Amino acid sequence: MRLSALVVAVALLGSAHASENRYPAVPPAPPAPAVPPTPYLVTNTVIETGATRELRERRALNAQAQLSVRNVAGVIEVEGWDKSEMELTGVLGESADKLDISGNADALKIEVKLRKGNRHYSDGETLLKLRVPQGVALTLDGTSADLVASGIKGPVVARTVSGDVRLAVTAKQVTAQTVSGDLELAVPAAKEVKLNTVSGDVRVEGASGVLLAESVSGDVQIEGGVFSQLDLKSVSGDVAVEAGYTPDAKVKAESLSGDVRLNAPASLSAKVTMKTFSGDKHCFFDGATEAGDGKRLVKTIGAGQGQFTLTSFSGDVMLDKQ
Repeated sequence: MRLSALVVAVALLGSAHASENRYPAVPPAPPAPAVPPTPYLVTNTVIETGATRELRERRALNAQAQLSVRNVAGVIEVEGWDKSEMELTGVLGESADKLDISGNADALKIEVKLRKGNRHYSDGETLLKLRVPQGVALTLDGTSADLVASGIKGPVVARTVSGDVRLAVTAKQVTAQTVSGDLELAVPAAKEVKLNTVSGDVRVEGASGVLLAESVSGDVQIEGGVFSQLDLKSVSGDVAVEAGYTPDAKVKAESLSGDVRLNAPASLSAKVTMKTFSGDKHCFFDGATEAGDGKRLVKTIGAGQGQFTLTSFSGDVMLDKQ
């Protein structure tokens, strides 16, 4: 019995070796080649290159779309072009969490979102540079941001708290507002302009029609076309205007402690009231004087169709010929 068992075991072992020889072993796979590191990470509209987060985005945008852009801290620059799309580039600041873009080709909203609990706007400013269709209706909003736009034909609204607003546009309607900053506008096609700043200057070139401007502690300077209505106010700054006027124009220019000076065409036709408490009054137009004393002068120039009121409490008031 022992011999028979030994013979069976040897036979089984030989059969196993024969089976292994029919299926030779598979050689091991060569090691995978090393993958080079990715130079940047693309996350929607943000390209992260080290500590810098660059912005690149393109969206379809119709010629007369509504476009709203908001940036808390930094700069917004918008340029009009002749394509039906929006191109955005720039850099996302450290205080920003992300860039949020919503809407469609008819109405698009772009907003820089801050990190939760972050109130330090100066921790890395965000720069947004956009090229958009010239005819868009543009609204720009900032907190501690400068707002710049050029080449836009649609209506423009630009509002910021601590920053300058600089517009060189051919829009017919323009509204600009800042608390601590200057307003500088070149708007040769504008027919309706509304401007307001607290501690900055207002400078406008080329507007016509209706213009309302106010500054608390800055100067107001207007060089325009032909106005039908002007309403200009400053508390501690000067007001200066050189423009033309429609025959029935209504003009008010006043300052509390600054000078008020208007230059008008020699063909001016208006009833002019000039008032100052402790300054001088100068009118270089001929006309019938209806009333005059140390504080008030009323004069009719030409047919007296327009209404001009120039007022300063402690500054000089002057109406001169161009």
